[in-house]
Amino acid sequence: MDELLQFLLQHGSFLYKEYGCKFIDSRVSKSFGGDAYLILATDKVRFRMVRDRAQLFGDFQKPGSTAEDEAFSIDIIRMHITGEADYNTSLNTKNAMFVKDHFRNIENMFDSGSFLETRKQLNYLKAERAKKLFGKKSMKKGT
Repeated sequence: MDELLQFLLQHGSFLYKEYGCKFIDSRVSKSFGGDAYLILATDKVRFRMVRDRAQLFGDFQKPGSTAEDEAFSIDIIRMHITGEADYNTSLNTKNAMFVKDHFRNIENMFDSGSFLETRKQLNYLKAERAKKLFGKKSMKKGT
């Protein structure tokens, strides 16, 4: 958890200072040297920061969603907004700046009125990433 909090202070304080995110959940485990997560949220989107096996990751989810497949990593969000296929899900300075620069766009992606279409597009991008990285079968666009 310490690494997540340090990252948040150094690179992500804009989430609560500028965008009004609230801290809504956290958990720490002793496994793998201290896996942990921290969730910040607005009314439109949840941002989950995860420490897993000494690596930091971030993903976005619609509030109220409990399904893990409804979480979309930073690289998928970046690809949707900018078209950039970086495939870097790590919490790092570059991804923090992307989130800061595009947070309102990200919130709007998860808005109730547009989420069904957005989810289709994000799932398509997930499938395409899997195909490129792991050779898995691609989904048809828009499904």
